[in-house]
Amino acid sequence: MKNRKFQPASFPAQKKTFPTAVAMCAIRSALRPFLSRPGVRFVALLETPEDIDDLFYHQAAGDLLGKDQQYDEFGNDTISIVRGDEPAIVNALGKILDAKRCVIVTANLDKLDADLRLVADIEVVLPRPSPAHLLSAAREIGLKGMTPQDAEYLAGLDFRKVRVAVRGGRSIRSAISRLRQTEAKFKSAEKTVGLTKPNKTLHQMAGYGEAASWGLQLAGDIEAWQAGLIDWEDVDRGAVLFGKPGCGKTTYGRVLAETCGITIIEASSAGWQAMGHLGDMLKAMRRTFELASKKAPCILFIDEFDSFGDRSSNTAGDNLDYKRHVINGLLECLDPPGGRPGVVVVAATNFPDVIDPALLRPGRLERLIGIPLPDETARVAILQQHLRGLAPPADLRQFVEMSAGYTGADIELVARQARRKVRKERRPFSEQDLLDALPPSRPLSDIELRRVAMHEAGHAIVSEFVASIEPLWVVINRRVELGEGANSLGHMEYRSQRSVLETEESLVLQIDVHLAGIAAERVIFGHHSTSGGGGHVSDLRIATDLATSIERQFGFGENLVLDLGSGVDALETLRLRDPRLWRAVDLRLRASLERTEAILRDYRAELEQLAGWLIEKGRVSGEEVRKLVSARRGHPAAANPAIDASVLESLAGNDDPEMAR
Repeated sequence: MKNRKFQPASFPAQKKTFPTAVAMCAIRSALRPFLSRPGVRFVALLETPEDIDDLFYHQAAGDLLGKDQQYDEFGNDTISIVRGDEPAIVNALGKILDAKRCVIVTANLDKLDADLRLVADIEVVLPRPSPAHLLSAAREIGLKGMTPQDAEYLAGLDFRKVRVAVRGGRSIRSAISRLRQTEAKFKSAEKTVGLTKPNKTLHQMAGYGEAASWGLQLAGDIEAWQAGLIDWEDVDRGAVLFGKPGCGKTTYGRVLAETCGITIIEASSAGWQAMGHLGDMLKAMRRTFELASKKAPCILFIDEFDSFGDRSSNTAGDNLDYKRHVINGLLECLDPPGGRPGVVVVAATNFPDVIDPALLRPGRLERLIGIPLPDETARVAILQQHLRGLAPPADLRQFVEMSAGYTGADIELVARQARRKVRKERRPFSEQDLLDALPPSRPLSDIELRRVAMHEAGHAIVSEFVASIEPLWVVINRRVELGEGANSLGHMEYRSQRSVLETEESLVLQIDVHLAGIAAERVIFGHHSTSGGGGHVSDLRIATDLATSIERQFGFGENLVLDLGSGVDALETLRLRDPRLWRAVDLRLRASLERTEAILRDYRAELEQLAGWLIEKGRVSGEEVRKLVSARRGHPAAANPAIDASVLESLAGNDDPEMAR
């Protein structure tokens, strides 16, 4: 049989764009020794500039090499153009080795394995477009009117902006005019930010608690560093702020920068992701950190930090590899080889428990700082800030009582509505205007208030037996909003020191804390109310999921088989399809409830006293709880004291000495 002759073929003809023409100039220069000798085989590895999509270099290489025959007489590729990261190159390795002429385009040579780089005959880090390249590209695509001065100006810009502005159907004069206008506006805005004096500092803000103390300390350290009195190693690298939505985390970042007298750069995972695919996101992330280094000293504020997630989580599904790349990229930015002198990274989240532990290690984001809901004094101070010149009424007792549990954002909305009403009716401001702006509500009855206080006091007392949980505040609300929405009647704010090596006992103790509210109601009233269940973030839901994980995900159940479940409610799916698991989880929950009831019966006097304080004051600090429980034991007050013998006996006969630390 005769060999079949293949006809010459080339890459599909496409209209050449300005970015592709610019990329071709750089590739032509890099490959000139090979292009002048058509018979020479070669594999060229090209690293593209950061601000130009490697797609343009891929297209340019195809246009440049595709003029020759693409297949030999046996049907083998004579030309191979590969674009992508290491996996893409490895997958195309067969074609690369067989091809006569091959160009591999990648965003970062250093990310490739050393053995893979052995394939290349030449490695070139392509330069950013020069004025000569821009002029040549303009001539090649018939773009008229570009002068050497224009090319010099365009070469100094971020090429992403050049790519968008210089496009088909628009003259070069119009494109450059738009670029200059945009640049002037940006510089004007940047100059204004740098010269604007702070309107408010942490000295003037209320309700930030520990975050305010840390911020003032940071401001002092940065001032000392700038004066040369201390090294950068003596300044905190960053922190993660956590708290309920509306508690002022984003505002805190701006106020912190003003307190320190430095610039703030704001970013988020969503903002970086909006730039495109994984490579684009990582490039955007690196650019932000590079900008922060140029602006140092500065605060780099990253909002919605929980979006990055946790690499060990079982909820990533098919996106686990993507998440791993993103978190690894963020770790590189947070802890680069040369450090990041002058850059303090502050992140904010509503969900601190889903953050990858590696992000919180020393040298990265070293602290977890909770922003509490404002107390009575803070709520009045926040209200005064948002009244904007209106004199607050002398008597704000009703507002203070009815706004219990409100965030700073809630109070700002109330103040705005009250100002609007006064402005519209043109009359003096009164407390009634504030009360009218609040959602309709009613006070809790004495019986309801006592039950809520007992419930929250139960959580607080039992948490003292769990070393990984440090109560900060216990809070109850005296009023309940009318309507069908969910109402928060009380809560315990705490700092969680999550262990990287949880045991069955430590997980069981966490279940005990979540069921302690129900247990307290049963000890005092003989039965519990609906306050512990009914929702996705309720005590019972969290405890049930923990018990399910103990049985099926950590090997503490009847077998060692791991089952992660699937879907959004993976653990609930596991329980629904396995009656034996359902019964095992129920047994764990009932055993936990019995233990916590036993503890609270033993500490009933302290339970009653703490509930009384809550009814009287509405808010009790974690330190007060620790002193109360420590006094009962007869030991000095200390955070997370050891479990005494009576409690150890109640923990299902546990004899592990580690539990008594």
